[in-house]
This record gives sequence, structure tokens and C-alpha cells, in this order.
Amino acid sequence: MAEFGVDISDTEYDEHWIRRGLNIDEFVAARGLDIDPDVIRRDKSVRFGRLARTEAKPMPGVHAALEALRDRRRLVLATSSHRDAAAAVLDTLALAGCFEYIATKENATRVKPAPDVHLHVMDTVGLTPGECLVVEDAEKGVKAAAAAGIRCVAVPNPHTAGHDFSQATRVLASLSELTPDLIDRLE
Repeated sequence: MAEFGVDISDTEYDEHWIRRGLNIDEFVAARGLDIDPDVIRRDKSVRFGRLARTEAKPMPGVHAALEALRDRRRLVLATSSHRDAAAAVLDTLALAGCFEYIATKENATRVKPAPDVHLHVMDTVGLTPGECLVVEDAEKGVKAAAAAGIRCVAVPNPHTAGHDFSQATRVLASLSELTPDLIDRLE
């Protein structure tokens, strides 16, 4: 945001976007900024696309977890990210082909912590909350899963380790703990 003359601390970024799931319009309004949110959005999209293609790193254990679950579970992705941002990350990490269906911000009226993207996925692929298990790394995602009535395993990352994961069914230290046996025990 420095290019727009706006300083934002890591703590403020975490609280606004990662923990609460607010958007650019809400940030501009809360700060009383005289900036067109669409200008910020376009700039963010360009910057994020560039970073996603050069800097995206998978969570440790993601490939092994997906491989272990692929033959035993239907794998879908429900994200509050825009479609182009999600595609950039998934392509960079060679994960796009792992999922039967990918739902993004464009598929939901409200973003996480609202349950909309999960409700859309269940409706689209024909699942009930009891047939689903969400894997999340942020508080807003755990809240979205709980609001949809879906069990949730939280796997905090370094940016979300301090979040409130009390609504999660289970909190894991890493994705390597997400095994088919664990999932069977959670059902």
C-alpha cells in the first residue's frame, strides 16, 4: 500500500484481511482514504500474480496429503480468493489437477468467514455437511466451515499461528498429520 501513500503494519494486515476477511472497499472506508478501491484492486491483482508465479511455496506436506487422500476422498477447493489469484497459485504449485472442483470468490455472495463458498461447493458437487471435511489455515476459514456445519481440521501457518481455532474439530501442527486414518477417526 506504500505506493498509494498508505502504511499498513503486519498486525493490521493480519487483522483486516487474514483474520476477519474484510475487503479493500472496507479497508479504504475504515481508513477514510481518498483512493478508488478499484485502482488498488487492479494493482494488487498484478502484483499478486507476479508474486504467485515466482514466490508461492506450498505448505509443508501438502503434496503428500493430497496424494494420500486422492484415492479415498473427493477433493474440492473452496477459497475466498479471486479465480485468477487462485489459478496462479495452483498452477505454480502444480496443484490445479488435484481437485475435482474449485470454487472461488466469484462463486460466493460473501467471503469467509461467511459459509457461502462451502454451501456453493456442497450444492454444486452434491455433498452434505456430514460428508465433508474442511482443511483450513486461518480463523476466518474455520468459522466459515463451522457456519456451514462442516467438520474442520485447522493447520495454522506462521502468519495464523495466533488465530482462534477453537471452532476447529482438530488442530494439527502440520499437514503431514492429515492421514486417511485420522480422517476416518474424525467421521
